[in-house]
Amino acid sequence: MIENDEKLPIKSETNVRLTEKYKYECEYCSKKYVPKRRGKQKFCSNSCRSKNHRINKLTQKENNHPVENTKTKIDKMSRAGVGNALVGSALVELGKSVFTSEENKAATKKDIKNLENKIGRYHRILNMKPRLDGKTPYFDMATLKVVYRFWQ
Repeated sequence: MIENDEKLPIKSETNVRLTEKYKYECEYCSKKYVPKRRGKQKFCSNSCRSKNHRINKLTQKENNHPVENTKTKIDKMSRAGVGNALVGSALVELGKSVFTSEENKAATKKDIKNLENKIGRYHRILNMKPRLDGKTPYFDMATLKVVYRFWQ
């Protein structure tokens, strides 16, 4: 690594030794270099540093090494966790039913069937005149078509 162990003067503003007696070997390309930014750096240039980082990243993926910053995963479901989820869900549903007024609750299939029975199948069309034979136009809710009938 270091070819000469002598203490040499330091340039004050950049903290770099003034002579080229201190040469280091680049960890990527193995080229000898004089550090420019600090007394000891690992690579001779930014391109060697970034190439080394890319290679390390690729080899880490190929070897399937886990990334250190991953979140911990849960291996098993615990009874306590399931129980807590069940109690939490039950409390939410209870809160919904207590604090939601009856007219703001969601309609069920039974509510829709009751509404259909109340409304009926045929609805008179008021903006169409009756035909010449006297039949009045109605809208059939089941077939979604206009039909003509005698009753009102």
